[in-house]
Amino acid sequence: MLATLALALTMAPATLTLEPTDDVWVYPHATDPSKDFYLRVWGTGGISVATSPADNDEFSYSYLKFSFTVPAGKKLSKAELVLTHVAEPGYTLATAKERPIEARPLKGTFDEKNWNSAMNQTVTPDGGQDAVFGTGTIPESGFPSATDFPITFDLLKGKGDFAAYVAKNSGTFGIALASRIDPSEGGMKAVYKTWSRNAEEAKRPKLKLTFED
Repeated sequence: MLATLALALTMAPATLTLEPTDDVWVYPHATDPSKDFYLRVWGTGGISVATSPADNDEFSYSYLKFSFTVPAGKKLSKAELVLTHVAEPGYTLATAKERPIEARPLKGTFDEKNWNSAMNQTVTPDGGQDAVFGTGTIPESGFPSATDFPITFDLLKGKGDFAAYVAKNSGTFGIALASRIDPSEGGMKAVYKTWSRNAEEAKRPKLKLTFED
């Protein structure tokens, strides 16, 4: 496996597909993080990230952790995160376009097996306006009928520098998911609900990285 990976990275361009080593739904009433099949995301008060960690209990984030070392001499030319959303969402396509999921840097690190809700005071999304790597895009055709659908992020499109973030945290890095979507305005089902790494392989989060010389 390692030999195949090393060989692949000698080619230009080379694309690798990673799955999270850990992921958690960050909310005080979340279920067991090591067994939950879903990740959920929503905000409150028109913002996606609390202005103070003390207010994090009012928000629902999800965190993904990846294990990866940037190959020497390679440049990241494409970075795509793909989540699979459960069928029949409780929000409209217009709301999804106005208040998408945001992929942000993660401050701190975590292990899903040791996660507890108190950790959301020290492990938090970077809430800066210029920190967003990219936002989730739903297929232009809209929501399919009664089937799951992909949400795709171009992580090199936002103001946040994902390539620099991955290089700085080479070995292990996290991505925080947040959103301004608010269930207090659209109902309790008006939240993002995607499959976690505990789901069947086809539905798990995927991070696709393409490198060039």
